[in-house]
Amino acid sequence: MNLLWVIAISIALGMDAFSFALAIGLVGIQNKLALHLSITVAMFHVFMPLVGLWAGQKTGTMVGEVAVGIGASILLCLGIKMFIGAIKRDKKGENIPDIRGIGMYVLAGSVSIDALSVGFSLGTMDNQIILTILIMGFTAGIMTVGGIVLGRKIGTKFGGKAEALGGIILFIIGLQMGIAVIS
Repeated sequence: MNLLWVIAISIALGMDAFSFALAIGLVGIQNKLALHLSITVAMFHVFMPLVGLWAGQKTGTMVGEVAVGIGASILLCLGIKMFIGAIKRDKKGENIPDIRGIGMYVLAGSVSIDALSVGFSLGTMDNQIILTILIMGFTAGIMTVGGIVLGRKIGTKFGGKAEALGGIILFIIGLQMGIAVIS
């Protein structure tokens, strides 16, 4: 397996995580929570391909399309909620989405769904599956941190409009995932 190919796939898989993190960074996130989110997304990008490999061996690719559809629905709903929250936002910032607890894992899973689909094809590759998924996880973690940092910088400049932009970004990611399932 070509290392450049693995890195390219990892960057492509990490784009959802980057965009999601950008949206979260736009509305603000504490450093400790940002680190926890980045590690969680990285771990999901390691384990989802393994789950996909196992599921692919057991049930076929149909499960992948259903999983992507569920992930798309979650992101669409969150994007709409953030956008509407930005429109109705009060001065206290109570409409900023809370990603603590189970919400973080649901969102990390939703941006890692495409890694699940990649896992279906891992069984056809050579014996470097572990290296491949570690690169995927590391790349997704770094891209999540990068998205949060960039989102914070943009969010500081744009203030209240940042949450609406974040909602739009999440909605677009969900829409793209949904379109991919349909086509």
